[in-house]
Amino acid sequence: MQTKSYCLAALAATAISVAGVSQAESIRLEWVIQGQFAGPIVALDKGYFKEAGIDMTLQPAGPDLKPTTMVATGVDSFGIGHPHQVIAARSNDVPLVTVSQWGQKSATTYVSRKEAGIETMADMPGHSVGLWFGGDELEFQAMLKSAGIEQSDVKIISQGYDIVSWLNGDYDVMQVARYNELLLVYANGYPPEKLNYLNAEDAGVTFVSGGLFTTEKQISENPEMVQAVVSASLRGWKEAFEDPEAAADIVMKYNTELEHDFQVAQIKAMNDIACAGPSLEGKFGASEMSDWVTVQGILLDAGLIDTETDLSKGFTNQFVDEAPAEYRDIPCE
Repeated sequence: MQTKSYCLAALAATAISVAGVSQAESIRLEWVIQGQFAGPIVALDKGYFKEAGIDMTLQPAGPDLKPTTMVATGVDSFGIGHPHQVIAARSNDVPLVTVSQWGQKSATTYVSRKEAGIETMADMPGHSVGLWFGGDELEFQAMLKSAGIEQSDVKIISQGYDIVSWLNGDYDVMQVARYNELLLVYANGYPPEKLNYLNAEDAGVTFVSGGLFTTEKQISENPEMVQAVVSASLRGWKEAFEDPEAAADIVMKYNTELEHDFQVAQIKAMNDIACAGPSLEGKFGASEMSDWVTVQGILLDAGLIDTETDLSKGFTNQFVDEAPAEYRDIPCE
């Protein structure tokens, strides 16, 4: 049985940087060094930050190292995270701003074995689901609500950061990241034809995926630096999507614990997540207000935030719009 542990990978990953240039900045990744972050890793390796005079460091994250906290406290200049995290921060007067949204779909999906007979949300009553908590559970709860299903009709279980419990049959449905656990499910004997999927996109309650955020202060005081980081990361992503094999080679230079084929698959999964909405119109990296409105509505319904925030201040497309057009035009099948 092939399984991977986030924790083991976290121990293997270290911060990576290219020194010798003028302005020191850092990006707090959402997890360990891996293909999930191929864009900024390729940008770093090929010197795209350095070309702009930036001494960039990519910092791994983990359960106790949240990008929103690290950026809000000034430890890092940038973080990688999702709109729901930025909205929640802003509702607590933490002025984070998304400056480039790489994911245009939900980062997660929900899988079950075919034999469980769960083809739609209407089939969920009487079944169990493993979810990540701390905010990530809200998307599935919104899917239940959208289908008119009470949470009490479903057994909701807090799952860990591996797929072992689902493989052991501890619950029927499992929340998986499309670029990580889903690939592990495939590798452990459950190819797509053996699975049923429940997707937030079908329910119209998507927690649209992540991107690059910073603070209002950085944007106000260092707009040229922010522009350079946005442009360099978009350039890195475009090259990673165009050649996942080469990008995986680069990623593995910075985390030798990784497996090449898995990293290629992970980069391709990130490409798929990016290929929706504005990306299909040559505007990779742009945010759409409608996505943010959906996310804020979910947070309000769940009581995670008390009042609406001014979403127009939660993201800006000014830096993506100013990035070279060729960096915003990514390959999409």
